[in-house]
Amino acid sequence: MNNTIIYLIGHYGVGKLTIARAIAEATRARVFDNHLANNVVFSLIREDGKAPIPAQAWELIMTIRRQALIAMAEIARPDASFVLTNALMEDDPMDHTAFAEVVAVAQQRNATFVPVLLTASDAAHDARIPSADREARLKMTDASGARRVRTKRRILGVRHPNRFDLDTTDIAPEVAARLIIEHAEHLA
Repeated sequence: MNNTIIYLIGHYGVGKLTIARAIAEATRARVFDNHLANNVVFSLIREDGKAPIPAQAWELIMTIRRQALIAMAEIARPDASFVLTNALMEDDPMDHTAFAEVVAVAQQRNATFVPVLLTASDAAHDARIPSADREARLKMTDASGARRVRTKRRILGVRHPNRFDLDTTDIAPEVAARLIIEHAEHLA
């Protein structure tokens, strides 16, 4: 995989980071998990995965995220590939902006852009959310809270010709990664 940006989008606990790591291991792509930016702020405000996040935290996180996107667009090697992760919500204008900014970086790099919408069953989400690894990474760990979010908030309705949809309920992360890589390579 060469000069490709894969954007994994889905609700909490769908497997975005695990699949991103599997893609990176198979391709040498660089992972920009949303918590790389989030946790700079979350660690300072003691985000615990359960309490609501103060609204002003998101603008700070967007600033950090934008700096990372500039590094991808202007400093990273031209052949470098990236895997990004995020839970982007249809009802959040900031999430629409975040998606558009990644599309712009892909265009600036003349990269193959692959938005991937990940889904999973409620049972899979419920089993994955309350984990020690998620807690250590300052991620949502409240299964009932995550279920409320899934019920009330729809994931961003991505309209892009390279979109790939994948249900992760019953497939191993390595299998999901292989399917996504095959799709990306077909597009390149």
